[in-house]
Amino acid sequence: MRKLMIAPSVGCCDLFHIEEQVKLINEKSDYLHMDIKDGVYVPSYGIGPDYLDYLNKHVDNLKPMDAHLMVKHPQQYLELFAKSGAEYITPHTDCIEGDAFVTINKIKELGCKAGVALSPSVPLSTIEYYLPLLDKVTIMIVDPGISGQPVNPQMFVKINRLAKMRKELGLNFLIEADGSMNKDLYRPLYEAGADMVVLGPPALWNKDADFEKAWSIMEKELEQELDGAERKI
Repeated sequence: MRKLMIAPSVGCCDLFHIEEQVKLINEKSDYLHMDIKDGVYVPSYGIGPDYLDYLNKHVDNLKPMDAHLMVKHPQQYLELFAKSGAEYITPHTDCIEGDAFVTINKIKELGCKAGVALSPSVPLSTIEYYLPLLDKVTIMIVDPGISGQPVNPQMFVKINRLAKMRKELGLNFLIEADGSMNKDLYRPLYEAGADMVVLGPPALWNKDADFEKAWSIMEKELEQELDGAERKI
């Protein structure tokens, strides 16, 4: 059975503990999700390239970082995030629709892996023609940048369709699910075909004031929810 990967997230609400969290992620996980918000594309602000640069300089053997660009004009920041140590750069499709191929190829030219994020209302057909160029597709299961939203079950269908497209086309990009994550979503997302889930504070850090204990609680929940789960693709 294929494992469901976790992508622990750090953002603006975690700045006082960001180094502590990242060191724990480095010990326990294979991947780090960084929410970059400009207050324009989404109604909130998040960390920027200076924090990625800081982490690269102060955390030994830093795990791969994904710069999830919830920004209106991601093309302006590609080089900054590449130089700051992002392994994946993931802009939103509606922010690159006029120059998607140029943007994706630029990310790869910078030595990074290319991802895209699709908001719930964006159809999979949007990425059909450049899907073979991608290393990761992030399916937002809620609208980006607004906390406390309920998950739309149609997003499980969307993920399943993407997984089938990947299989039919013989591609190997990662499928990531992001938004309002909680333990009740692990099984349906895994069964739909997701490879990875983004864990924000409610799904991870808020489970205990001690981050080590919070991590253990999350791991136990993940194991319990995936017990006996099977892919439906």
